[in-house]
Amino acid sequence: MATIVTYDIPSKHTEFKSLMFQLGYKDRIAGTTCKVIYFPNTTLYHPDKSAESAREDARSIAGKLSVTLERCIATQWGPNWAAICVEPFK
Repeated sequence: MATIVTYDIPSKHTEFKSLMFQLGYKDRIAGTTCKVIYFPNTTLYHPDKSAESAREDARSIAGKLSVTLERCIATQWGPNWAAICVEPFK
């Protein structure tokens, strides 16, 4: 099952994302209405993780980087979603 995880950390954003990418997370996916769906800056997608696994991955990476995981919500990526088609972050 696909999952999205959104989080807040006070620092080391680039390092956090890089380590999450190594676990198979993505910051964008292919869409139908939008050619590419770009997620908000602190939201990532994983095609195979459960919500619990995604939350634990975020906790683990934050611990490795010695940053506080201030907020974290992980949920299944379901069929009833809506997005704004936008350009990628620059």
